[in-house]
Amino acid sequence: MEKPTGSGGILEQAVEFVGGLILVVATLITILQVLFRYVLKIPFIWSEEFTRFLFIWIVWFGAALGIPRGKHMVIEFIRDRFPEPWPLRTKVATDVLALFFLGVVVVKGVSLVKMTAQEFYVTFPVSVKYAYLASVVGGILMFYFLTQELRSTFRRLTKKEKKT
Repeated sequence: MEKPTGSGGILEQAVEFVGGLILVVATLITILQVLFRYVLKIPFIWSEEFTRFLFIWIVWFGAALGIPRGKHMVIEFIRDRFPEPWPLRTKVATDVLALFFLGVVVVKGVSLVKMTAQEFYVTFPVSVKYAYLASVVGGILMFYFLTQELRSTFRRLTKKEKKT
């Protein structure tokens, strides 16, 4: 059940664009930090924390994009050994479990955002809550993409069961 890499909807393209932009910024900051530290002997004291902050967002956006593109790890070897329509039924079950897990991630992420609202990074004046906000935004994006995937799986399952 290999999933093709699609052109994606507007949301998928927006997430890819923003994630790519964040990656470019993180890369530029890292390159500038090396140049300033070793060539000009003027280090940016905030660069390591800031790039770590950006990397958190990149990871969550990348995880969200992995769902519509079928890039998350799946053990198809076992699932595909079952006769039809069990592979699709198994996929529905695992997707529902994943939705539950993502719901927990989002709810707990909101709690962490609230708890860390008054904490700030040491080297730059940004609240730590914005790093935890990445889990909320990424979790919501993953939840949305997974519900779209689940809807598609239901359609395929319904078609296959009508044929039999």
